[in-house]
Amino acid sequence: MIVILVVAIVVHLSAFLLMAKGVEPISTYFYLFAWWTYIVFLSCLNHLRGQNSLLLDKPREFLWVFFYSTPVWLFFEIHNFWLNNWHYLGIPVETYVRWPGYVLAFGTVLPGIFETENFLRNFGVFTQIRGRPVAVTQGLLIRFVIFGSLMMLLVPLRPDLFFPLVWLGWIFLLDPLIYSKDRQRASLLGQAQRGEYSLLVRLLVAGMMCGLLWEFWNFWASAKWVYTVPYLEFVKIFEMPMLGFFGFPPFALECYLLYRAFLLFRERFLHGQRLIPAVTAVLVVLYCLLAFMGIDRWTVEDYKVIFS
Repeated sequence: MIVILVVAIVVHLSAFLLMAKGVEPISTYFYLFAWWTYIVFLSCLNHLRGQNSLLLDKPREFLWVFFYSTPVWLFFEIHNFWLNNWHYLGIPVETYVRWPGYVLAFGTVLPGIFETENFLRNFGVFTQIRGRPVAVTQGLLIRFVIFGSLMMLLVPLRPDLFFPLVWLGWIFLLDPLIYSKDRQRASLLGQAQRGEYSLLVRLLVAGMMCGLLWEFWNFWASAKWVYTVPYLEFVKIFEMPMLGFFGFPPFALECYLLYRAFLLFRERFLHGQRLIPAVTAVLVVLYCLLAFMGIDRWTVEDYKVIFS
């Protein structure tokens, strides 16, 4: 395990040096090298510390997380078709290279957040956060759903004003659903009902940590994204407007809740079935392909030839 950890560090540093020298395809795909070596590195630490790494101790679950990560992120990419908050530069022109690159890049989102949260837990960071219990009533759940629905309705109505609500609304929509089906195990409201806030805080911190790494590694890559965020362009850290970093912690909560909702769907509809999983797989693939076409048309601003 130590050998794998060292190899991840060496590959990461080597990729950084080659990227700095402009060596292709490392320069274009530096983001992939950075994130996958980070995930392997954290997985090794989580295995050594807690025997609970997704990648090394729960490989089947890791594959679910990886494959679900792309559809989750594409949901936000689709929102960006009318928000126009970010665009991609220096993307490979070859479709057979570009689209698998999308899958490998977007597939790091959930594994990165979850392994980071796991790392914090294994090393005793924010593991005993307790506070006043929340009285979760049917009325509170209804208010959450109404509030989340209003948020998501406002986004397309005035995207120039309400674009930040994309990173908040699904928390209020999904958590009541998960509470009603799985309150003791997964819902953030269910945990707050017991006065337990450790997971909530760790996810928020993991979101900020991953956000900093996303922006840091993106800044150096030659294939990258840039932002065009209304009213926030005056101070930037890397490519991200400074205030935009506050979107990463709630984004981590949304990712967690979207995955928990998927687990509920998987447990209810995909176990012991044949037709439903097959139809679901076809629909997911179609959804991803259509989203990739939308990204190519509306989000990518600049293509380049990698292999000639």
